Amino acid sequence: MINNNLEQQAKTLFKSWFVDFEPFDESFVDSPIGTKIPHSLQMVQIGSLSHILETGKRPKGGAVATGVPSIGAENVKRLGEVNFASAKYIPVEFAQKMDKGKVHGYELMLYKDGGKPGTFIPHFSMFGEGFPYDDFYINEHVFKLDFGDKGFNEFCYFYLQTDYPYNWLANNGGKAAVPGINQQDVNSIWIYHPDNPIVKEYCKWVQPIFTTILRNCSQNVKLSQLRDALLPKLMSGELDVSNVEI
Repeated sequence: MINNNLEQQAKTLFKSWFVDFEPFDESFVDSPIGTKIPHSLQMVQIGSLSHILETGKRPKGGAVATGVPSIGAENVKRLGEVNFASAKYIPVEFAQKMDKGKVHGYELMLYKDGGKPGTFIPHFSMFGEGFPYDDFYINEHVFKLDFGDKGFNEFCYFYLQTDYPYNWLANNGGKAAVPGINQQDVNSIWIYHPDNPIVKEYCKWVQPIFTTILRNCSQNVKLSQLRDALLPKLMSGELDVSNVEI
């Protein structure tokens, strides 16, 4: 509930500033995406900005029972959401040799491919602060997009959910026999330039919110693990708390 409220606050301010353009008291001009935008909000394509866009991979034969966690598209749903029951792993030796796909934290995750033919539903997420794991990678069905700026990555998390980029990805992703997007689809997206003062102000404002959300997620995981470890001992009587005063 707390995390949902925090995300809604960040999303509401994003809409106010970059969809409704409430802070911009200036003339509007035509944009490359066919809408009117404040003249100071320069738009550029993602491909023209310094960034990393990559996938990871899994070894031939697929995942293994233990090792280093490997996140797939099934766990790119939304901020702070991971299904640990679907956890998969890659061998430690394989992970150590990978030069792409390691998650350092606060990169934007994009659902790359999968789903019913003719339909592609974009999903986005972000990990960090030890959530969902301290050390993990993505597989070949997830894109990691990193501008080298936590705040702008977080800005992009909300921006890609607005009509133009969302529909662009959905339409392009639905064309293939196996629904999915490629690097060109992502790099072709027009986005507000990160050097705009109001974009920079939002990026600065939103960072502690994302940090709080991810820390809450990490803490919830630890509490769940503690519960799962203690509950069987309580049920079996191995752990006696009858004399504990509350």
